Amino acid sequence: LMVDNELSKYAHEFTWENKLNPGDILVFNNRRMLHGRRGFSAPAGASLEDSQRHLVGCYTNIDDTLNSYRVLLRERGMAASSILNVGNGTNIIP
Repeated sequence: LMVDNELSKYAHEFTWENKLNPGDILVFNNRRMLHGRRGFSAPAGASLEDSQRHLVGCYTNIDDTLNSYRVLLRERGMAASSILNVGNGTNIIP
């Protein structure tokens, strides 16, 4: 029972919730984050389009993604001296 209370407290302290709006995108490192979503119910009288949830998932190799990002920055003359590590945002990649 004590372990359940500790896990519940930990989950409550480190849970981030955000409601996405149409057109929003959320990108995260799937190896560093436990994620989920709440249930979905449309408001009464909603149109068919508004009553459906549309989620799209994809996977990318982190090295390929960072390299493509660096190339795009360089091509646009916006090369940064360092790029935050998209893995957890705590390291700087030169």
